[in-house]
Amino acid sequence: MTEVSVPNLQWFGDKPLTLEFPDEWDVRRCKMACEGQPPLSEVEIKAALENPLGTRPLSELADAADEVVILIDDMTRPTRSHQYVEPILEVLHASGVPVDNIRFIMAMGAHGTVSRLDFVKKLGDDVVADYQCYVHNPYEYLDYLGETSYGTPVYVNSEVMSCDLKIGVGTVLFHRLMGFSGGGKIILPGVSGLDTIEHNHGPVGGFGPQYTAHETTGYLKHERNVMRLDAEEAARMASLDFKLDSVLNLERNPIELYTGDFVETQRQAAKGVDRWHRCESPKEMDIVVVNNYMRENEANIGMWSAYNSVKEDGTIVLIGNDMNGEIIHWIFGRHGKNRGARLWGSTRRPLRRGRRLIIHSPYKMRSYDMKLGLPEQTTWIRDWNEVIEELRSEHGAGSKVAVIPDGTSGIPNEITV
Repeated sequence: MTEVSVPNLQWFGDKPLTLEFPDEWDVRRCKMACEGQPPLSEVEIKAALENPLGTRPLSELADAADEVVILIDDMTRPTRSHQYVEPILEVLHASGVPVDNIRFIMAMGAHGTVSRLDFVKKLGDDVVADYQCYVHNPYEYLDYLGETSYGTPVYVNSEVMSCDLKIGVGTVLFHRLMGFSGGGKIILPGVSGLDTIEHNHGPVGGFGPQYTAHETTGYLKHERNVMRLDAEEAARMASLDFKLDSVLNLERNPIELYTGDFVETQRQAAKGVDRWHRCESPKEMDIVVVNNYMRENEANIGMWSAYNSVKEDGTIVLIGNDMNGEIIHWIFGRHGKNRGARLWGSTRRPLRRGRRLIIHSPYKMRSYDMKLGLPEQTTWIRDWNEVIEELRSEHGAGSKVAVIPDGTSGIPNEITV
Protein backbone atom coordinates (compact mmCIF):
# COMPACT_ATOMS: atom_id res chain seq x y z
CA MET A 1 0.00 0.00 0.00
CA THR A 2 1.06 3.61 -0.63
CA GLU A 3 0.74 5.94 2.38
CA VAL A 4 -0.07 9.65 2.13
CA SER A 5 -0.25 12.06 5.06
CA VAL A 6 -2.49 15.15 5.22
CA PRO A 7 -3.27 17.61 8.04
CA ASN A 8 -6.35 16.83 10.11
CA LEU A 9 -8.45 17.85 13.14
CA GLN A 10 -7.27 21.45 13.46
CA TRP A 11 -9.37 22.18 16.57
CA PHE A 12 -9.11 18.67 18.00
CA GLY A 13 -5.41 18.04 18.47
CA ASP A 14 -3.97 18.56 14.97
CA LYS A 15 -3.31 14.87 14.37
CA PRO A 16 -2.17 14.07 10.81
CA LEU A 17 -4.37 11.72 8.83
CA THR A 18 -2.62 8.83 7.04
CA LEU A 19 -4.40 7.50 3.97
CA GLU A 20 -3.47 4.20 2.34
CA PHE A 21 -3.87 3.47 -1.38
CA PRO A 22 -3.31 0.32 -3.45
CA ASP A 23 0.14 0.12 -5.02
CA GLU A 24 -1.40 -0.51 -8.46
CA TRP A 25 -2.72 3.06 -8.53
CA ASP A 26 -0.62 6.05 -9.62
CA VAL A 27 -0.96 8.24 -6.52
CA ARG A 28 0.22 11.85 -6.45
CA ARG A 29 0.17 13.84 -3.22
CA CYS A 30 -0.15 17.47 -4.35
CA LYS A 31 1.92 20.11 -2.60
CA MET A 32 1.01 23.62 -1.47
CA ALA A 33 3.64 26.34 -1.83
CA CYS A 34 3.42 27.23 1.88
CA GLU A 35 4.34 23.76 3.12
CA GLY A 36 7.56 23.82 5.12
CA GLN A 37 7.79 27.61 5.20
CA PRO A 38 9.15 28.82 8.57
CA PRO A 39 6.76 30.88 10.70
CA LEU A 40 7.32 34.43 11.86
CA SER A 41 8.92 34.79 15.28
CA GLU A 42 7.32 36.48 18.29
CA VAL A 43 9.66 39.41 17.72
CA GLU A 44 8.48 39.77 14.13
CA ILE A 45 4.84 39.62 15.19
CA LYS A 46 5.39 42.36 17.77
CA ALA A 47 7.27 44.49 15.23
CA ALA A 48 4.29 44.32 12.87
CA LEU A 49 2.07 45.99 15.48
CA GLU A 50 4.39 49.01 15.54
CA ASN A 51 4.91 49.18 11.77
CA PRO A 52 1.36 49.27 10.40
CA LEU A 53 0.07 50.15 6.96
CA GLY A 54 -1.93 53.36 6.63
CA THR A 55 -2.41 54.15 10.31
CA ARG A 56 -0.54 54.91 13.53
CA PRO A 57 1.20 52.18 15.54
CA LEU A 58 -1.03 50.26 17.92
CA SER A 59 0.79 51.74 20.94
CA GLU A 60 -0.19 55.27 19.87
CA LEU A 61 -3.80 54.27 19.27
CA ALA A 62 -3.91 52.56 22.66
CA ASP A 63 -2.61 55.66 24.46
CA ALA A 64 -5.83 57.49 23.60
CA ALA A 65 -8.17 54.54 24.25
CA ASP A 66 -10.51 53.95 27.15
CA GLU A 67 -12.73 51.02 26.09
CA VAL A 68 -11.24 48.41 23.73
CA VAL A 69 -12.76 45.55 21.76
CA ILE A 70 -10.72 42.85 20.06
CA LEU A 71 -12.64 41.04 17.34
CA ILE A 72 -11.48 37.52 16.52
CA ASP A 73 -12.64 35.36 13.64
CA ASP A 74 -14.72 32.27 14.41
CA MET A 75 -14.23 28.51 14.27
CA THR A 76 -14.60 28.45 10.47
CA ARG A 77 -11.19 30.15 10.27
CA PRO A 78 -7.83 28.57 11.14
CA THR A 79 -6.38 31.54 13.04
CA ARG A 80 -4.44 30.68 16.19
CA SER A 81 -5.62 33.98 17.67
CA HIS A 82 -3.49 33.70 20.83
CA GLN A 83 -0.32 34.16 18.74
CA TYR A 84 -1.36 37.74 18.03
CA VAL A 85 -3.56 38.55 21.02
CA GLU A 86 -0.83 38.15 23.61
CA PRO A 87 1.40 40.89 22.12
CA ILE A 88 -1.67 43.06 21.52
CA LEU A 89 -2.57 42.79 25.21
CA GLU A 90 1.00 43.73 26.17
CA VAL A 91 0.67 46.93 24.14
CA LEU A 92 -2.74 47.77 25.62
CA HIS A 93 -1.63 47.27 29.20
CA ALA A 94 1.58 49.24 28.63
CA SER A 95 -0.69 52.12 27.58
CA GLY A 96 -2.68 51.81 30.80
CA VAL A 97 -5.85 50.12 29.53
CA PRO A 98 -7.22 48.05 32.44
CA VAL A 99 -8.29 44.42 32.09
CA ASP A 100 -11.95 45.21 32.67
CA ASN A 101 -11.95 47.68 29.76
CA ILE A 102 -10.92 45.04 27.25
CA ARG A 103 -13.34 42.55 25.79
CA PHE A 104 -13.14 39.89 23.08
CA ILE A 105 -15.99 39.27 20.66
CA MET A 106 -16.01 36.32 18.30
CA ALA A 107 -17.19 37.69 14.97
CA MET A 108 -19.66 34.94 14.05
CA GLY A 109 -21.51 36.81 11.31
CA ALA A 110 -24.39 34.52 10.32
CA HIS A 111 -22.77 31.40 11.73
CA GLY A 112 -24.06 29.51 14.76
CA THR A 113 -22.97 30.06 18.32
CA VAL A 114 -19.90 28.72 20.18
CA SER A 115 -18.92 27.65 23.69
CA ARG A 116 -16.23 28.51 26.25
CA LEU A 117 -14.12 25.67 24.87
CA ASP A 118 -14.06 27.35 21.45
CA PHE A 119 -12.77 30.57 23.00
CA VAL A 120 -10.09 28.54 24.77
CA LYS A 121 -9.05 26.92 21.51
CA LYS A 122 -8.67 30.34 19.93
CA LEU A 123 -7.32 32.42 22.80
CA GLY A 124 -5.93 30.07 25.44
CA ASP A 125 -7.29 29.30 28.89
CA ASP A 126 -5.60 32.22 30.66
CA VAL A 127 -7.09 34.87 28.37
CA VAL A 128 -10.57 33.37 28.67
CA ALA A 129 -10.20 33.22 32.45
CA ASP A 130 -9.08 36.85 32.81
CA TYR A 131 -10.89 38.75 30.04
CA GLN A 132 -14.52 39.12 29.02
CA CYS A 133 -15.39 36.99 25.98
CA TYR A 134 -18.66 37.34 24.09
CA VAL A 135 -20.36 35.84 21.05
CA HIS A 136 -21.85 38.18 18.45
CA ASN A 137 -25.65 38.08 18.25
CA PRO A 138 -26.86 39.02 14.73
CA TYR A 139 -30.47 39.37 15.90
CA GLU A 140 -30.29 41.80 18.83
CA TYR A 141 -28.22 44.55 20.48
CA LEU A 142 -27.38 46.32 17.24
CA ASP A 143 -26.67 50.00 16.48
CA TYR A 144 -27.97 51.42 13.21
CA LEU A 145 -25.25 53.43 11.43
CA GLY A 146 -27.01 54.34 8.15
CA GLU A 147 -26.78 52.90 4.64
CA THR A 148 -23.84 52.19 2.37
CA SER A 149 -23.78 53.50 -1.20
CA TYR A 150 -25.04 50.03 -2.21
CA GLY A 151 -28.18 50.51 -0.14
CA THR A 152 -27.15 48.12 2.63
CA PRO A 153 -28.62 49.05 6.02
CA VAL A 154 -25.70 48.88 8.45
CA TYR A 155 -26.51 47.38 11.85
CA VAL A 156 -23.45 46.62 13.99
CA ASN A 157 -23.03 44.96 17.39
CA SER A 158 -23.77 47.54 20.11
CA GLU A 159 -20.94 46.37 22.37
CA VAL A 160 -18.49 46.88 19.52
CA MET A 161 -19.83 50.36 18.88
CA SER A 162 -19.49 51.29 22.58
CA CYS A 163 -15.70 50.99 22.30
CA ASP A 164 -13.34 53.74 21.17
CA LEU A 165 -10.63 51.38 19.96
CA LYS A 166 -11.68 48.53 17.67
CA ILE A 167 -9.07 45.92 16.75
CA GLY A 168 -9.64 43.00 14.39
CA VAL A 169 -7.56 39.80 14.26
CA GLY A 170 -7.91 37.36 11.38
CA THR A 171 -6.54 35.32 8.51
CA VAL A 172 -6.90 35.66 4.75
CA LEU A 173 -7.96 32.68 2.62
CA PHE A 174 -9.53 32.37 -0.81
CA HIS A 175 -13.26 33.09 -0.68
CA ARG A 176 -16.07 31.85 -2.91
CA LEU A 177 -18.00 35.14 -2.78
CA MET A 178 -15.59 37.98 -1.96
CA GLY A 179 -12.49 36.63 -3.72
CA PHE A 180 -10.40 36.55 -0.56
CA SER A 181 -11.44 36.76 3.08
CA GLY A 182 -10.04 39.13 5.72
CA GLY A 183 -10.04 42.90 6.01
CA GLY A 184 -13.42 44.56 6.58
CA LYS A 185 -15.22 41.20 6.71
CA ILE A 186 -14.51 41.17 10.46
CA ILE A 187 -17.27 43.86 10.62
CA LEU A 188 -19.52 42.76 7.72
CA PRO A 189 -20.55 40.02 8.12
CA GLY A 190 -18.52 39.46 11.30
CA VAL A 191 -20.41 41.63 13.83
CA SER A 192 -23.28 42.88 11.68
CA GLY A 193 -27.01 42.30 11.97
CA LEU A 194 -28.77 39.67 9.88
CA ASP A 195 -30.55 42.30 7.74
CA THR A 196 -27.16 43.81 6.90
CA ILE A 197 -25.65 40.44 6.02
CA GLU A 198 -28.66 39.43 3.95
CA HIS A 199 -28.56 42.61 1.85
CA ASN A 200 -24.82 42.32 1.27
CA HIS A 201 -25.01 38.66 0.27
CA GLY A 202 -28.33 38.79 -1.61
CA PRO A 203 -29.26 42.04 -3.41
CA VAL A 204 -25.64 43.28 -3.58
CA GLY A 205 -23.68 40.07 -4.20
CA GLY A 206 -26.43 38.14 -5.94
CA PHE A 207 -26.22 34.93 -3.90
CA GLY A 208 -29.37 33.02 -3.07
CA PRO A 209 -31.94 31.16 -5.19
CA GLN A 210 -33.79 34.31 -6.22
CA TYR A 211 -30.64 36.18 -7.36
CA THR A 212 -27.91 36.00 -9.99
CA ALA A 213 -24.32 36.32 -8.80
CA HIS A 214 -22.80 39.72 -9.59
CA GLU A 215 -20.09 39.57 -12.25
CA THR A 216 -17.49 41.03 -9.89
CA THR A 217 -17.88 38.26 -7.31
CA GLY A 218 -16.24 34.84 -7.21
CA TYR A 219 -13.03 33.02 -6.39
CA LEU A 220 -9.93 35.28 -6.25
CA LYS A 221 -11.93 38.39 -7.27
CA HIS A 222 -11.70 41.12 -4.65
CA GLU A 223 -10.35 44.46 -5.92
CA ARG A 224 -13.67 45.51 -7.52
CA ASN A 225 -15.89 42.96 -5.82
CA VAL A 226 -19.14 44.73 -4.92
CA MET A 227 -19.67 42.59 -1.83
CA ARG A 228 -16.23 43.48 -0.52
CA LEU A 229 -16.55 47.17 -1.35
CA ASP A 230 -19.92 47.21 0.43
CA ALA A 231 -18.40 45.47 3.45
CA GLU A 232 -15.51 47.93 3.52
CA GLU A 233 -17.90 50.87 3.54
CA ALA A 234 -19.65 49.30 6.52
CA ALA A 235 -16.33 48.78 8.29
CA ARG A 236 -15.48 52.47 7.78
CA MET A 237 -18.84 53.46 9.19
CA ALA A 238 -18.16 51.27 12.22
CA SER A 239 -14.69 52.84 12.64
CA LEU A 240 -12.59 49.69 12.59
CA ASP A 241 -9.32 51.20 13.80
CA PHE A 242 -6.69 48.50 13.47
CA LYS A 243 -6.67 45.16 11.62
CA LEU A 244 -4.29 42.25 11.64
CA ASP A 245 -4.39 39.95 8.57
CA SER A 246 -2.14 36.91 8.42
CA VAL A 247 -0.98 34.53 5.68
CA LEU A 248 -0.51 31.00 7.03
CA ASN A 249 1.57 27.96 6.25
CA LEU A 250 -0.07 24.53 6.34
CA GLU A 251 0.66 24.29 10.09
CA ARG A 252 -1.53 27.42 10.53
CA ASN A 253 1.40 29.60 11.60
CA PRO A 254 1.99 33.05 10.06
CA ILE A 255 4.52 33.42 7.26
CA GLU A 256 3.36 36.94 6.38
CA LEU A 257 1.60 39.43 8.65
CA TYR A 258 0.10 42.83 7.89
CA THR A 259 -1.35 45.28 10.38
CA GLY A 260 -3.00 48.69 10.20
CA ASP A 261 -5.71 49.95 7.86
CA PHE A 262 -8.02 47.03 7.05
CA VAL A 263 -8.14 47.67 3.29
CA GLU A 264 -4.36 47.82 2.97
CA THR A 265 -3.77 44.77 5.18
CA GLN A 266 -6.30 42.71 3.22
CA ARG A 267 -4.89 43.64 -0.18
CA GLN A 268 -1.34 42.79 0.85
CA ALA A 269 -2.32 39.55 2.57
CA ALA A 270 -4.42 38.52 -0.47
CA LYS A 271 -1.31 38.82 -2.63
CA GLY A 272 0.55 36.62 -0.16
CA VAL A 273 -2.21 34.02 -0.14
CA ASP A 274 -2.33 33.97 -3.94
CA ARG A 275 1.37 33.10 -3.83
CA TRP A 276 1.75 30.80 -0.84
CA HIS A 277 -1.52 28.89 -1.04
CA ARG A 278 -1.10 27.78 -4.63
CA CYS A 279 -1.43 24.02 -4.91
CA GLU A 280 -0.48 21.51 -7.58
CA SER A 281 -3.56 20.67 -9.64
CA PRO A 282 -2.99 17.78 -12.04
CA LYS A 283 -5.66 17.38 -14.70
CA GLU A 284 -7.90 14.50 -15.83
CA MET A 285 -7.46 12.45 -12.68
CA ASP A 286 -9.53 9.30 -12.24
CA ILE A 287 -9.82 9.88 -8.49
CA VAL A 288 -9.38 13.13 -6.58
CA VAL A 289 -9.15 12.86 -2.80
CA VAL A 290 -9.61 16.33 -1.37
CA ASN A 291 -8.80 16.68 2.31
CA ASN A 292 -10.19 19.70 4.13
CA TYR A 293 -8.34 21.21 7.07
CA MET A 294 -8.35 24.97 7.57
CA ARG A 295 -12.13 25.06 7.16
CA GLU A 296 -13.02 21.48 8.09
CA ASN A 297 -16.52 22.53 9.15
CA GLU A 298 -17.16 23.97 5.67
CA ALA A 299 -15.77 21.02 3.75
CA ASN A 300 -17.94 21.73 0.71
CA ILE A 301 -15.52 24.58 -0.08
CA GLY A 302 -12.99 21.92 -1.09
CA MET A 303 -15.08 20.92 -4.10
CA TRP A 304 -13.57 23.80 -6.10
CA SER A 305 -10.12 22.21 -5.92
CA ALA A 306 -11.55 18.79 -6.77
CA TYR A 307 -13.44 20.07 -9.82
CA ASN A 308 -10.21 21.53 -11.20
CA SER A 309 -8.50 18.12 -11.23
CA VAL A 310 -11.09 15.35 -11.69
CA LYS A 311 -11.92 13.95 -15.13
CA GLU A 312 -15.47 14.13 -16.42
CA ASP A 313 -16.29 10.55 -15.42
CA GLY A 314 -14.00 10.43 -12.37
CA THR A 315 -14.67 10.16 -8.64
CA ILE A 316 -14.25 12.80 -5.94
CA VAL A 317 -13.59 11.79 -2.33
CA LEU A 318 -14.30 14.70 0.02
CA ILE A 319 -12.88 14.47 3.57
CA GLY A 320 -14.32 16.67 6.34
CA ASN A 321 -13.33 15.53 9.82
CA ASP A 322 -14.64 18.24 12.11
CA MET A 323 -16.13 16.45 15.11
CA ASN A 324 -18.69 19.23 15.51
CA GLY A 325 -19.88 18.77 11.95
CA GLU A 326 -20.83 21.40 9.42
CA ILE A 327 -21.16 24.97 10.69
CA ILE A 328 -24.68 26.23 11.34
CA HIS A 329 -25.53 29.08 8.96
CA TRP A 330 -28.37 31.54 9.63
CA ILE A 331 -28.33 32.91 6.05
CA PHE A 332 -27.67 29.93 3.76
CA GLY A 333 -28.36 26.91 5.99
CA ARG A 334 -31.13 24.31 6.17
CA HIS A 335 -33.10 24.47 9.43
CA GLY A 336 -35.76 21.82 8.91
CA LYS A 337 -36.82 19.07 6.56
CA ASN A 338 -38.36 21.62 4.19
CA ARG A 339 -37.22 24.87 5.80
CA GLY A 340 -34.13 26.95 5.44
CA ALA A 341 -32.59 30.34 6.09
CA ARG A 342 -33.32 33.50 4.16
CA LEU A 343 -30.99 32.73 1.25
CA TRP A 344 -31.20 28.94 1.45
CA GLY A 345 -31.43 27.09 -1.84
CA SER A 346 -33.67 24.03 -1.53
CA THR A 347 -32.72 22.50 -4.89
CA ARG A 348 -30.02 19.84 -4.83
CA ARG A 349 -27.67 20.39 -7.76
CA PRO A 350 -25.66 17.82 -9.74
CA LEU A 351 -21.87 17.68 -9.57
CA ARG A 352 -20.22 20.26 -11.79
CA ARG A 353 -17.59 17.75 -12.84
CA GLY A 354 -16.99 14.10 -12.07
CA ARG A 355 -19.48 11.25 -12.08
CA ARG A 356 -19.49 10.35 -8.41
CA LEU A 357 -18.84 11.88 -4.96
CA ILE A 358 -17.88 9.95 -1.84
CA ILE A 359 -18.01 11.96 1.38
CA HIS A 360 -15.64 10.39 3.90
CA SER A 361 -15.81 11.14 7.62
CA PRO A 362 -16.58 9.07 10.71
CA TYR A 363 -18.65 11.99 12.02
CA LYS A 364 -21.76 11.60 9.93
CA MET A 365 -24.86 13.57 10.94
CA ARG A 366 -27.88 13.03 8.73
CA SER A 367 -29.48 16.43 9.30
CA TYR A 368 -26.24 18.16 8.29
CA ASP A 369 -25.71 16.18 5.11
CA MET A 370 -23.98 18.67 2.80
CA LYS A 371 -26.36 17.91 -0.10
CA LEU A 372 -23.58 17.94 -2.66
CA GLY A 373 -24.50 16.32 -5.94
CA LEU A 374 -27.69 14.46 -6.72
CA PRO A 375 -28.69 11.59 -4.39
CA GLU A 376 -27.68 8.97 -6.93
CA GLN A 377 -24.23 10.60 -7.27
CA THR A 378 -23.32 10.92 -3.60
CA THR A 379 -22.40 8.35 -0.92
CA TRP A 380 -21.21 8.95 2.66
CA ILE A 381 -18.73 6.30 3.85
CA ARG A 382 -17.29 6.42 7.36
CA ASP A 383 -14.49 3.85 7.11
CA TRP A 384 -11.48 4.53 4.86
CA ASN A 385 -11.00 0.85 3.98
CA GLU A 386 -14.57 0.79 2.71
CA VAL A 387 -13.83 3.89 0.64
CA ILE A 388 -10.93 2.08 -1.01
CA GLU A 389 -13.02 -1.00 -1.71
CA GLU A 390 -15.74 1.16 -3.27
CA LEU A 391 -13.19 2.94 -5.44
CA ARG A 392 -11.59 -0.35 -6.49
CA SER A 393 -14.92 -1.56 -7.80
CA GLU A 394 -14.86 1.22 -10.39
CA HIS A 395 -11.18 2.11 -10.86
CA GLY A 396 -8.66 -0.53 -11.83
CA ALA A 397 -4.88 -0.79 -11.93
CA GLY A 398 -3.09 2.27 -13.27
CA SER A 399 -5.82 4.69 -12.12
CA LYS A 400 -4.50 8.21 -11.59
CA VAL A 401 -5.13 9.57 -8.09
CA ALA A 402 -4.54 13.12 -6.82
CA VAL A 403 -4.52 13.84 -3.08
CA ILE A 404 -5.08 17.51 -2.23
CA PRO A 405 -3.83 18.30 1.32
CA ASP A 406 -6.35 21.08 1.97
CA GLY A 407 -9.08 21.99 -0.46
CA THR A 408 -10.35 24.80 1.78
CA SER A 409 -7.13 26.83 1.56
CA GLY A 410 -5.30 25.50 -1.50
CA ILE A 411 -5.67 27.49 -4.73
CA PRO A 412 -5.30 25.35 -7.87
CA ASN A 413 -2.21 26.24 -9.91
CA GLU A 414 -4.28 25.86 -13.06
CA ILE A 415 -7.89 27.00 -12.75
CA THR A 416 -10.28 25.59 -15.33
CA VAL A 417 -13.56 25.48 -13.38
